[in-house]
Amino acid sequence: MISFIVIGMNEAKTVGLTIKSILLYTSYNKIDNYEIIYVDSRSTDNSIDIVKEFKEVKIFEITGEINAAIARNIGAIEAKGDIFIFLDADMEIDREFHSVAFNNNNRLIYPFISGQLKNIFYNENWLKVEETLHFPNLKKDTFYPETGGFFIIKKDLWFLVDGMRTKYRRSQDIDFGLRLANIGVLLLRKKELFVIHHTVSYLDKRRVWKMLFDGSLLYQTSVMIRDHIFNRYMYRRLFRTSYTLIILSISLLGSIFSPYALLIHPTIIGAKVLIIKKGKLFVYYYLRDIFSFLGLFLFFPKEKKLIYKLIK
Repeated sequence: MISFIVIGMNEAKTVGLTIKSILLYTSYNKIDNYEIIYVDSRSTDNSIDIVKEFKEVKIFEITGEINAAIARNIGAIEAKGDIFIFLDADMEIDREFHSVAFNNNNRLIYPFISGQLKNIFYNENWLKVEETLHFPNLKKDTFYPETGGFFIIKKDLWFLVDGMRTKYRRSQDIDFGLRLANIGVLLLRKKELFVIHHTVSYLDKRRVWKMLFDGSLLYQTSVMIRDHIFNRYMYRRLFRTSYTLIILSISLLGSIFSPYALLIHPTIIGAKVLIIKKGKLFVYYYLRDIFSFLGLFLFFPKEKKLIYKLIK
């Protein structure tokens, strides 16, 4: 049995598309033995009302603390299937992906699989502004030590590492993938399209400033580094996504010998924003590294409880 687990919060614009894409996926691939679970993180819009229109969907609402890890863990606990397909409520699953992830007997070809993601970005008025492939260099099937919020996994593998860590408000999926990689199970990312993602730009100024000041970014750097300090797979990600934090650390160490060393970090930040043509985000990137560095020594979040109720 396949359990489709969808998590969402205030995704009224897209959650209907997500559920419809799952129903099309099951119909197109002649899948009869399946269930759809939707876990809502206390939406303040009409997301739940939209999902209620689909009689096939079982709905749970989180009544305690909320984050994506909590939502996915609830979905996994309530799921009856032996295969989980995780999606966010702003994604559409591609019906053709089934044929590259499953064999003719509807069995996974590998226990932990994902694929290509197409981002469709919108502005604040929800008008489409851009389409991009999330992995533009993905030309062949590749094994990765990390995942995203969209993947297929065998139930026993999920519970082998106790699901996702609920202390992570952000990047819980990356932590999950790194923990699996550390026991020898890498994500198989297929080159074929798996999901279409409807969202605002990852560098949208409202989005990045919100993540900075609500503490979300501390999880993907300070907590991630501490939790995976002895995980060899973490360092490739660290050098790829947090190299300016490393430079900040070197600058602070060098300032012991010369105060001019403190200029290295803002200089590199300046070069970065010029290259990506996001000069207005200079202060954001600078503060992000400062907060993350302090978080290494001061930020120690605890695991959260799963408190929720059945809606339908």
